Amino acid sequence: MKILSSLTLCLITALCSGCTNVLKSDYRAPEVNYPINWTKGDVDGNTSPFDWEEFNDPNLDNWLHLVMTSNNDIAIAALRIHRAQLDAERTGITNTPALKAALSMDGKKQLNNSSGWAKSGSASLGTSYELDLWGKIARQRDVAEWAVHASEEDFRSARLMLLSEASNNYWRIGFVNQQITTLQQSIDYAKETLRLAEVRYRAGNISSLDVIDAQQNLLTQENQLTGLQREHSQLLNQQAVLLGTVPGCQIVEPTTLPKGSLPKVNANIPASILMRRPDISAKEWQLREALATVDIKRSEYYPTFNLTGALGTSSASLLALLHNPVGSVGANLTLPFLEWRQRDIEVKIARNDYEQRMLEFKQLLYKAMSSIEDALSFRNQLLLQETRLREELELARKSEWLNEVRYRHGAVRISFWLDAQEKRRQAELRLDENRFNQLQNLAKIYLEFGGASTFP
Repeated sequence: MKILSSLTLCLITALCSGCTNVLKSDYRAPEVNYPINWTKGDVDGNTSPFDWEEFNDPNLDNWLHLVMTSNNDIAIAALRIHRAQLDAERTGITNTPALKAALSMDGKKQLNNSSGWAKSGSASLGTSYELDLWGKIARQRDVAEWAVHASEEDFRSARLMLLSEASNNYWRIGFVNQQITTLQQSIDYAKETLRLAEVRYRAGNISSLDVIDAQQNLLTQENQLTGLQREHSQLLNQQAVLLGTVPGCQIVEPTTLPKGSLPKVNANIPASILMRRPDISAKEWQLREALATVDIKRSEYYPTFNLTGALGTSSASLLALLHNPVGSVGANLTLPFLEWRQRDIEVKIARNDYEQRMLEFKQLLYKAMSSIEDALSFRNQLLLQETRLREELELARKSEWLNEVRYRHGAVRISFWLDAQEKRRQAELRLDENRFNQLQNLAKIYLEFGGASTFP
């Protein structure tokens, strides 16, 4: 080991402080074009598409709380954060001075004479440290830290996705239960219609064809009920998956869709809110990580200095162990640029990875913009459709009533009345489906905008 003078150590220290940022690349967010109708400006801390509490459904809130605390996917995402934190801690430990200590004791005695024991002992303390002349170690720490940030955003993204999936499951169960209730009432109505047809047939007022039509109508609705009951069972099994438990553990089952007013989507949400979306934020952290990796590969072109220091003692008696210390300081120099062809390829590979990440980041942003535009456009369509469906249902009810009156007076066959009943049922179903689609659409909008800073 070569002994270095104090002047040499001072020069190395100066180099360390002066060269650290030589190879550091400045990160610049990729340029992205936003739709011309989007609002410019910075994101307020409270900016969100709407307040989730405006659903005013305590059962929904309780259900989401259960899922968030029990779902296995969320637990896995949390473990990944902890793993990234451990990796960052390991990187920090690797890049700190390494200490080694040794202590030994020995005793000898001549067997052919009466002399006493000859005792000896030694102790040594050594350290080694790589000087960060080119910022390589600092960039390695950055990569580890940004990996933690990316994992945290992945965790937020998993929670948002789960929020959407669990909400849709909750609302679909309510939608199916509402359909089942409506269809059961309709089946009772169909049975009464069949009874009336049989009475009129026995009285000789109608032909047997009307009775057959009424029987077919009843069977059709009973088959529809069987299909809905099967879907209901599947949704409850999906609940068990969301909760990370076995099927059959029913937790929450709404009987209908929410009846109150739905949340209103806030206007003039700035375009920059996209940067708060966890999946986009995670992708940007990964982009920073890829750029830092390029710097690390570039730094491997340059020499690496490893400082070593040692302090040792040795004596014939353990009592005098610390009386004769011997110290030394040395440095090892490695020259990686001698393998320049391999280093050059590694830098190009890292640069290629960075460019891929940049394009993926931009593509994710454009997909997010498209999804938001689609969700907002669909919401406007659903609101307009709701108005027309209410008018359609009102007309269907009037038609059903008129055809019932005409049938009871013998003016038309029962098929006219049955057709009017079916049109009324379909109008009710379409209106309920519109309500369900509005709920799903709101969850989609909430997801696309990245939720709120405090929820989920």
